Amino acid sequence: MSKQWNLDEIEYLEENIGFYKVSTIAEKMGRTYESVRIKMNRLGIANTKQQTGLVTIGELANILKVERNTVKWWTQKHGLPYRKKITKKSKIFYFIDPTKFWTWAEKNKSKIQFLNIEPQSLPPEPDWVAEERRNEREKKVRKKRVYQQWTTKEDQTLLELRNEGLTYAEIGEIMDRSVNSIVRRYKRII
Repeated sequence: MSKQWNLDEIEYLEENIGFYKVSTIAEKMGRTYESVRIKMNRLGIANTKQQTGLVTIGELANILKVERNTVKWWTQKHGLPYRKKITKKSKIFYFIDPTKFWTWAEKNKSKIQFLNIEPQSLPPEPDWVAEERRNEREKKVRKKRVYQQWTTKEDQTLLELRNEGLTYAEIGEIMDRSVNSIVRRYKRII
């Protein structure tokens, strides 16, 4: 016969779902994985990802209208705080707390095109975001760099300038490209 769920157990389940694996919750509660999964379905909390109140890297990328890898890069190289969570049995998600994102974004305004973000699409949206949006609209600010394809003529110019002994920085100035772009392209074509 199945063991009845009491209010404390239901509350514990609702508070911890999405932050711990279902198997871990089941073990701590002295219940089987299957009984916890069934109770989650009955309570309407089976989508463990939604229960956290956080957004995934992919969801944040969609809101910001940038590539998922851009947000991942921010977490790895620019200090955007995130939490790695395992939901259900073994699915791994990288979650970002919207409040912590906005704190990070305020310090890294140059990386984000605020005009692309729909108002209140990532609550709680601070007041300064509306001001940034307005500034970008009025000043027609574009922070996103558009990738420029390399032409064969540019490849030849790059090789010639490098053979003349110019540095990557000098070549970047002449060709109106970043130093990293020059270095990467040079390594590809030699």
